[in-house]
Amino acid sequence: MSFPPEFLAAGVILIFGIIIYLMILSSRRQQNEQEYQLRQLGFEPLETSPPELERRVEELYQTSRSREIDLWSVYHRRDLDGDQYLFNAADTREESSELGSEVFGLISNQLALPRFSLITVPAFDRSSLIGGLMDKLLDSVMAYAEKHLGLRRIEFPDQPEMDDLVIVFGRDPDAVRDMLDRVGTAALRNTDLPVQIAGSGDFLTVDFSTASSLNQAGQGLATSYQIFTQISRNFME
Repeated sequence: MSFPPEFLAAGVILIFGIIIYLMILSSRRQQNEQEYQLRQLGFEPLETSPPELERRVEELYQTSRSREIDLWSVYHRRDLDGDQYLFNAADTREESSELGSEVFGLISNQLALPRFSLITVPAFDRSSLIGGLMDKLLDSVMAYAEKHLGLRRIEFPDQPEMDDLVIVFGRDPDAVRDMLDRVGTAALRNTDLPVQIAGSGDFLTVDFSTASSLNQAGQGLATSYQIFTQISRNFME
């Protein structure tokens, strides 16, 4: 049996329309679920990102060349330790623009951080599939930090075991080493997946998006928030 071309075309359009509708419906459900979880944690959505957050994010992600950084899906929670945020960030001038997804941030006068960026290194078998992905991830992080962020790799010659715990970059190696001696790197490795931590002055961010990309199931926002809170308090003076 043959069908008129017009009928086949209408059928294809209908199928694509149903697929797009289901994708939109799923996305809305995810957004509603995320907002529900965040409200349970005390976060409120903001219509516009606060200038004080924008300024600190721009300083943290700024490179030798100018960037136009956009923040969206910004949530805020006032805590005794300061202002807590959850946000997405992208560079609108870059084709591959995402800088961070579901990034937790803290602005607090209890923070006095040297400019640094690090990624925690979970224990893994380098000969396994996950190990291969981890090696590639660490290589890309190192190249990005050194080339785009203007940060250099910080070595720990007196503590060779540090390379198995964290990969660290910064502008003032001595200040970053002193900070990590005080914080204790073991306290930063709260998950079996890598976490990116960065900070400068009174601003600290914890980005779980790398962990989510390696573990598609990811982890709940409540768990991520708990880890973020534990990490941020370790950096406070």
